[in-house]
Amino acid sequence: MNERDLQFVVQTPHDVVLDLAAQSVRVLTETGHVGLRPQMEPALLAVEAGIVNVRTGQGLTFVGSAGGLLTVDGSTATLLTPLAVTGENEQQIVDELQRLLSQPSDELDARAALSRLEGRILSELRDERSDRYRREVLKT
Repeated sequence: MNERDLQFVVQTPHDVVLDLAAQSVRVLTETGHVGLRPQMEPALLAVEAGIVNVRTGQGLTFVGSAGGLLTVDGSTATLLTPLAVTGENEQQIVDELQRLLSQPSDELDARAALSRLEGRILSELRDERSDRYRREVLKT
């Protein structure tokens, strides 16, 4: 890697999905797209879910990301994300996402169980609030 490159790493909890020397990177944040370049000021960004564009000497690489936290120190940018896939075009990204989502996953199962649990807790809290409200109304 030379001074004109930014080492760009995409890491999920299970794997390093991408690790290459980039000329520039473009990520989506809540306020819009942010461009990353070699020797830029250190930064910490919350990245939104979407496509990350990575320009290298060989062309453009795309990363489909579930969003996450991006740190930049001027020479290296690291995106920590729960899910990411790479490809040379949008169709490769879509195909890889479909492949990943069609496979059984302990993590996806755990998230689904947590989501169901959260729904039950919220339902119970709503029921309890309604019961409390009815008791207060009946008192008056």
